Amino acid sequence: MRYLLLFLSLSTWFASCSSNADSSTVMVNADFKPIEADLEDLLKAGKFPQDTQIAISYDPFFKQAKRFKAYSLAAILKPLVKNIKDTSNLRITFTCTDGYAPNMSLSKVLNNEGYIAVQDLDQAATGKDWADSLATKFRPFYLVWQGIGKTDETFAWPFGLAEIRIASFIEDFADAYPMHNKAAQKGFNLFQLHCMKCHSINKVGGVMGPEFNYPKSITEYWQKEDIWNFLRNPQSYRYSAKMPAIGNLTSEEFEEIYGYLKAMKGVKPGM
Repeated sequence: MRYLLLFLSLSTWFASCSSNADSSTVMVNADFKPIEADLEDLLKAGKFPQDTQIAISYDPFFKQAKRFKAYSLAAILKPLVKNIKDTSNLRITFTCTDGYAPNMSLSKVLNNEGYIAVQDLDQAATGKDWADSLATKFRPFYLVWQGIGKTDETFAWPFGLAEIRIASFIEDFADAYPMHNKAAQKGFNLFQLHCMKCHSINKVGGVMGPEFNYPKSITEYWQKEDIWNFLRNPQSYRYSAKMPAIGNLTSEEFEEIYGYLKAMKGVKPGM
């Protein structure tokens, strides 16, 4: 189920810089000291705002309008970043209990209506926070958004949300970014959008799925054609594969991603 949110998650990190980013762009806020927080610890410490009831016109998980008891994400974050004058190129990563780890531009998060949901109000009459089938997946928190279009795939909707991390792009993504290979940077952009929430490059990204470059690149043990066919129909390769077909990826985009993976083959942590 987590992979189904692959298409509905997050923004691309290029919201704050172009796909032709150079070293001067990604070095913005390079000296920023990362901020990490356990959301349950913040709640217990009284650092959450007053809870509220919100209505979501369309929830991509439930595929319908929903109502939740929730806390304003911006109100939680603003005290943490109150001394930051420039949020350019700062990223926020949402880490979930299952290893899913989408990230978004911090500026985009602060400028939109995100909420940390703790109860499905349709379950309130039963005395439960979530339906029994969802409780273990959705706790401790579920990130939802108000005012987001049904087809907008640039926002993260992670459930099982436990921790957040705010850091500069260069701090968290340098090991996965082809700094001196502009031809591969578009592929990085596409990999980040479609793959990095679940898969990592050089240990940068989600850990729900396998690492793709360290210690050995996937391009060294999978044929290019097999990677492409697996993306389009994982169940034809693995019985009970959890990953759904990525039907919205064009062959041209796959070529860009594959080019990025090939470019990173010789780039490992510490090199």
